[in-house]
Amino acid sequence: MISLRSIKRILFLLLSFSFLVIFLFGLVSVVRFFIPKSNYNFKANSRTVVKQIRDLQRLETAQFTIEKVIDAGTNKSAFQQLLFGDKILLIAQGEVIAGVDLSKLSDSDISISGSTIRLILPPSEILITTINNDQTRVYDRKLGILSRGDKDLEAKAREKAEGLIRQAACDGHILDQASTNARAQMTALLKSLGFETVIITSPQGSC
Repeated sequence: MISLRSIKRILFLLLSFSFLVIFLFGLVSVVRFFIPKSNYNFKANSRTVVKQIRDLQRLETAQFTIEKVIDAGTNKSAFQQLLFGDKILLIAQGEVIAGVDLSKLSDSDISISGSTIRLILPPSEILITTINNDQTRVYDRKLGILSRGDKDLEAKAREKAEGLIRQAACDGHILDQASTNARAQMTALLKSLGFETVIITSPQGSC
């Protein structure tokens, strides 16, 4: 036979358990109220998302460092070179950065349906081509006996080097790499905002 004390203990345990359940339910309700739902971003329209992405400006996604040897100057016969020639041998190092200019994004490039977003990025392009002055040097300069020399020859050689370095990056498929990396970076960004399905088209530009 169950004693009165045992009955009281059982009732006490039942009441305690009930209060615990009520407390936990209330706690969960409060947490859900104060913490935004993960899909709150899906309420944003495409125009809002376009503006937010445009604010990122240029997205640099590929970088090449290239060294070129530039031979510039006069191209005469051996005798003429001896008298009036002016030749320079320049070892140039440059950097080419490619990516996507997000400011070119239009409203029609984004569509949102529930937790799915579709995005068409602008074509990849060369954003920056620079010569590294610290790593670029004149290896040799030959002047003819009667030559006064071209004071702008080194500047011309550097300009030629910049064009060749840019072309070398293009030949090395920098724009293809820039498009691939742009898709990966934007996919990660949009998923971090709460979108579950991200479909991105990133056309490869032309040099």
